[in-house]
Amino acid sequence: MNPSKQVRFSASEGASWLPAPGSIIAGRYRVGRVIGSGGMGAVVDAQHVQLGESVAIKFLHPDLASDADNVQRFVREAQATSRIKSEHVVRMFDVGTTESGLPYIVMELLAGHELGHLLAQGPLPVGLAVDCVLQAAEALAEAHLAGIVHRDIKPSNLWLSHRPDGSPRVKVLDFGISKLIEPSTTNTKLTQTQSVFGSPTYMSPEQIRSAKHVDQRTDVWALGVVLHELLSASLPFEGDNVAGVLAAIAADAPRRLRQARPDAPVELERVILRLLEKDPSKRMLLGELGPALRPFATNTGAISADRLARVARGLVSMLPPAPASSAGPPAASVTQRTDAPTPRNPLWRFSVLGGLAGLLLVVAFVGMAATAKKAGDETSPSASASATSSGITMPPPTISALVEPVPSAAESAAQPAPTATPQPTVSASGTARKPAPAHSRSQVVAPSAVPAHAERPPEISEDRK
Repeated sequence: MNPSKQVRFSASEGASWLPAPGSIIAGRYRVGRVIGSGGMGAVVDAQHVQLGESVAIKFLHPDLASDADNVQRFVREAQATSRIKSEHVVRMFDVGTTESGLPYIVMELLAGHELGHLLAQGPLPVGLAVDCVLQAAEALAEAHLAGIVHRDIKPSNLWLSHRPDGSPRVKVLDFGISKLIEPSTTNTKLTQTQSVFGSPTYMSPEQIRSAKHVDQRTDVWALGVVLHELLSASLPFEGDNVAGVLAAIAADAPRRLRQARPDAPVELERVILRLLEKDPSKRMLLGELGPALRPFATNTGAISADRLARVARGLVSMLPPAPASSAGPPAASVTQRTDAPTPRNPLWRFSVLGGLAGLLLVVAFVGMAATAKKAGDETSPSASASATSSGITMPPPTISALVEPVPSAAESAAQPAPTATPQPTVSASGTARKPAPAHSRSQVVAPSAVPAHAERPPEISEDRK
């Protein structure tokens, strides 16, 4: 079965294979009149026997019910739709099989008409068209968060009704060919049997290549086509036949909105062009669609735009990663903080301490060298010459040698008093006298040996010691 052959329901068409009006289904639903029929089956209105609530019951055609894959697809519509908690998705109440073997789905009974019916009257006003797309985008955002891709968004699957206050409300219909993103819930056999999904004029380029390998962005493309059609009553890609339409979608640039509707805002045309980017990675996301369409929406649509922006925040993380580029290293993630501090090397403290220690050693070395030089100037020239003439080479001083040890109190008491070096004296007449020869280095000149009229030698100051 090809889903593209499904026709719109018409209340004037009957179906003799349906349960007769007034009959009871599953012991609780009383069948009423036929409200629509088509290639997949028929829909009747009914009433819950106990609750008295009006509902709609969708029956699968007997010719299709004999195929297990068709039955599985029919039931999966109810399963997928029941997972989406949004006011813009038709509610599902029950699923089962009649005694005669007809599968059925009990769902919300809707008043109103599909958007395709409005298009027969011409383009929609900008505000109404934008509001309808925003509400459909809300439903799709909820579906995508539940792991469901619709794959068949088009005006005939968007139902326009009204709230009690008169404001428009759009419901997304027919999740029968939706794709469950989770691998554990995807039926491989069903996917292989139905190799082509969706209506050709609303299919994305990647959906044309493979209906099995698509994600949420294929629904975004379809929204762009629907918005263009609602505003201009024409399609952005056209052809003489299905093959021509598919070729145009895959290769041609879309027809611009202002070519079909010159009074359309330029920025609105740009939004549609971004929705129709052939490369899915460059295509606008649902989270961006709300702020982009908000300036063109009504007050009711502005609420939808804000709600869409909030709901769609979690959709970016569900997208598959972009393929790695061979031209260079991968770009940094958009979630990476650029203002975060650079982590320090854990050995940086040792490097700083080592530098300070080296600086202190250099200062100490310079200070000790200056002290040694000053002490060398006060040493007798004969001692220096003797050391040089004897061929003794003094080793360079080490760090420990440059640091003068402080003697203890006991060592200071045990050391002998320093020997006073006799100094030349000058007589009263100004004649210099040579000092008496010393008998030994340890001999100390007594004060009585110095004449009374002679001047005492100058004392050595503490700093020269």
